[in-house]
Amino acid sequence: MGGTDCGEFRVGLGVYALGRLPGAEADELSAHLRGCPPCRAELAELRDVTQILRRTVPARTGAGRGPRTGASGRGLSGACAYGPRGSGRSR
Repeated sequence: MGGTDCGEFRVGLGVYALGRLPGAEADELSAHLRGCPPCRAELAELRDVTQILRRTVPARTGAGRGPRTGASGRGLSGACAYGPRGSGRSR
């Protein structure tokens, strides 16, 4: 891991697994992943989950609603953004 704090990168792993992390952030995370086996392993697990979700969750049409915004509009949940014990989650 070369002394790099994985915490700053782990937050973005879920978004990266979905292919939704913006360019510069994706590039930084990609560089980190090359040297960090634990983060690569976590990313592999997250990609497995995203594949399962894509096969099992029907596409939302949003009938009668305006455009979706925020994390939920991108298919992200608080757990993805903050982890299971992060900000805004019940303990």
